[in-house]
Amino acid sequence: MNLSKINFVIILILYGILFSGSTNSQTYTKITDPDNPVVNEMLESGGGFWVDLNNDGWLDLFVANGNLTSQNNSLFINNRNGGFFKVQSGPVVTDGGSSIGGAFADYNNDGKSDLFVTNRNFFKNFLYTGNGDSSFTKIMTGSIVKDSANSNSGHWLDIDRDGDLDLFIVNFQGNDFLYLNNGQPAFDFTKIDTASFLLDGNAFSINAVWSDYNNDRLPDLFIGNAGNQNDNLLRNNGNLTFNKTVIADGKSTLGGSWGDYNNDGNQDLFAANFLDQNNILYRNSGPPLYELTALNTGIVSNDGGSSVGSCWGDIDNDGDLDIFVCNDDLQNNFLYLNNGAPDYDFTKISGGSVVNDGGNSFGCVFGDYNNDGALDLFVANRLNQKNFLYVNNSNSNNWIGIKCNGVISSKSAIGTKVRIKAQINGLPVWQLREIQSQSGYNSGNLILNFGLGNAAVIDSMKIEWLSGTTSVFTNLQVNRYITVSEDGNITSVKDQSINPDFFELKQNYPNPFNPTTIITYQCSSVSDVSLKVYDVLGNELTTLVNETQSAGSYSVTFDGSNFPSGVFFYKLQAGESAETKRMVLLK
Repeated sequence: MNLSKINFVIILILYGILFSGSTNSQTYTKITDPDNPVVNEMLESGGGFWVDLNNDGWLDLFVANGNLTSQNNSLFINNRNGGFFKVQSGPVVTDGGSSIGGAFADYNNDGKSDLFVTNRNFFKNFLYTGNGDSSFTKIMTGSIVKDSANSNSGHWLDIDRDGDLDLFIVNFQGNDFLYLNNGQPAFDFTKIDTASFLLDGNAFSINAVWSDYNNDRLPDLFIGNAGNQNDNLLRNNGNLTFNKTVIADGKSTLGGSWGDYNNDGNQDLFAANFLDQNNILYRNSGPPLYELTALNTGIVSNDGGSSVGSCWGDIDNDGDLDIFVCNDDLQNNFLYLNNGAPDYDFTKISGGSVVNDGGNSFGCVFGDYNNDGALDLFVANRLNQKNFLYVNNSNSNNWIGIKCNGVISSKSAIGTKVRIKAQINGLPVWQLREIQSQSGYNSGNLILNFGLGNAAVIDSMKIEWLSGTTSVFTNLQVNRYITVSEDGNITSVKDQSINPDFFELKQNYPNPFNPTTIITYQCSSVSDVSLKVYDVLGNELTTLVNETQSAGSYSVTFDGSNFPSGVFFYKLQAGESAETKRMVLLK
């Protein structure tokens, strides 16, 4: 080899050594398309929420605006081609308010996404019921939309585990709010004023995050307090009472995120601290005490900034959770990659626009909006700046995305935990995800994403529903999105989006009923159809349909004269598709 070739090789080697870190860290590409409205608005954005509004299998995006002044909120529909179009009409995007965050969930269990929006500066909060597309109906009555406060975040959860979602609201410098869902038929709410956890020690609360950190299927609460106040951890006793632990950190905590970063089956906690203070990563000790221990070593807990939002996500699909952190005051945001077993420590990423853009960033949330299995990222900026959208450049690692539909549990299945086991690099690895209404700072996504590394199959999947039931599946395919129902059925989201009209089961009418009700369903091809009724214990009571039927709409009458008052379930099976709904007999 001549001298010039040797010099050339040396240059290449040196280039690789010097720049391999930044090259490998370029996990994301910033979206700057002038035709993409998500990244071209300049408003006071507080947080974002990924949600599939029209059930087409593609994530849409809601952004809350108006942190300091009255502004309209934004709703963007996925065009399935890497971009979005903005919704221009309807109350969600024309109401105006001092909005800081929004939370989606199906609080009336009709299969459509509803929306609650928190407003600061003593604006009234907003509640909308979804119509199954990009349109909503605004709720005008009830204390939820009549109460005024300096509301900072809202959280859907089934705090009493009765199968419908309640609402918890964090108010800054005032008592927090809790509204219990009264369920069928009206799905209206009763305000709770007397619970001590709403009143005690949260005067400087900015945000909260719910998670069952002690694995007893009761949602527990972490409340971050600003102004160098101590934070509070409240363990749920199951009767609207909580045991409080004061976390004596004495910092200005503006946000937090629960996630099992070390794959031990227990939810750990990241707390984001403002005022250029170090953030804190808390490790959950697990049973029997489930103590949260602050980790004082490692980059995640020793990297000060004006941090607000955060989100856990396996961005490289290698089987462990990484974390992204938003910073205010024109500081760069943080991205830490999990190094995995055995230590599960982190490496800070220094290269790429995702950590070098700077901004006044508040909320952030991962979501796979282009359906390639890799988590993309939205970041909300609060001072009339353009928001950030980054697409994940992806890799060859395997993955799975999971949506859960409750039957006895709430339809949105908030509070449900999914645990999966797969052989990654020849070793068995268990991972945990929990469906949470919000995480970080006023942001959320109800779809669960798992990275699987080189695992070719999921050995086991265990779903712990908030109702107390457990579903177990084995030998699942990878690299796809699935919907899992509490009745035990798995449906491919891809198959649904290809032919969404193949199968539809509607809510019975009237409901509640006495003694008869009508059940309507539709199939768009010839199918073997069965329609059966079950009690709350899963016992089959009667078969209404069991035959091959042509494409079309059908109505069947169920007569409950021979059954006592109570909750019943009816399940439609058409070919390989199935769905279950709940009905109430009142005599």
